[in-house]
Amino acid sequence: MRKFVAVVALAAVLGGCAGTNFTYDQARQVKVGMTEDQVVELMGPPYSVVSRADGQMWIWSYANGMSGASRVVSFRMVDGKVVEVPIIPTSFE
Repeated sequence: MRKFVAVVALAAVLGGCAGTNFTYDQARQVKVGMTEDQVVELMGPPYSVVSRADGQMWIWSYANGMSGASRVVSFRMVDGKVVEVPIIPTSFE
């Protein structure tokens, strides 16, 4: 019975989080010209990749259902390299 309770508790904790956990400090390190591999090494795998006429949008999204905290950032990629990064204020965290 204890094992069952422990498994249910772990599932509840893990179920409260969704996406790829990243920090805005990591996102600020992404620069124009970085390769896809360099970005994945720094940020982890993207939560979503959306193809558009002007390239791909690589999107990182993380939400913690327990605390209500969430973060989202995206980078535009063309031919396997970053071509556009957002400005992320230092007040974000």
